[in-house]
Amino acid sequence: MSSSASPRSAATILPRLDASAEAKALLTPDAQPSDYVALLVEKELFTDAAGFVAQWLEPYDAVAWACEAARAALGEAPPAERAALEAAERWLATRDEKDRRAAAEAAERLGHRSAPAMAAAAAGWTGGSLSSADLPAVAPPPGLAGKGASAAVLLAASSAAPEVPERLRGLIWRGVDLAEGRRKTGRGPADQARTGREG
Repeated sequence: MSSSASPRSAATILPRLDASAEAKALLTPDAQPSDYVALLVEKELFTDAAGFVAQWLEPYDAVAWACEAARAALGEAPPAERAALEAAERWLATRDEKDRRAAAEAAERLGHRSAPAMAAAAAGWTGGSLSSADLPAVAPPPGLAGKGASAAVLLAASSAAPEVPERLRGLIWRGVDLAEGRRKTGRGPADQARTGREG
C-alpha cells in the first residue's frame, strides 16, 4: 500500500503548508486528516484544504491529482497549455529525469500562471535540481511539489465560475480519496517494478 494511505494526524501535516490563521485555529492535537479537511471545507477555507491535501499526499499522487484537475478544466486551451499538462502526465508515466526537467521547463515557459502550468511545475519540483543542468544542483525544498499541485487544483477550479466552491469541494474530496487509498493513481514503470519485487 502507498504510504500516502497510511494514517497520520493532521497536526503532523499542517506545518508543511502556509496555513491561514483561521485554519490553524481549527486544528486540534488529535484531529485526523480527513476530519480536519471536512472542517476546512465546511468553513470554505478551500485554499487551506487544497494545500493540506496536497501535503498529505505523496508527491507522485499530488502530481496525479493536479493533472486530473487540470485535465478536467482544460477546455479549448492553447497548445502550450496542453503541452505542459502532457509533459506532467508523461513524467507520471515514466518518472524519468529528462521528463521531470521537461515538465519544469514547460511550466516556466507559461510563467506558472495556469492549472496545466502548475501541474507541470509540481512534476518538475518532485526531485532532481531546480537549477539548469549546467549549474550546481539546487534541491527543491520539502513540500514544493505539493504546493504546485494545490495551486493547479485551485486554478483548475477557478475556471468553473460561478460553481467554483462546488468544483473545489469535489476536487478536494477526490484528493482525500487518493490519500486514504480509496482511489489509485496510474502506476508508472518504477511502481510496477516495485510491486513485482514486493509480491
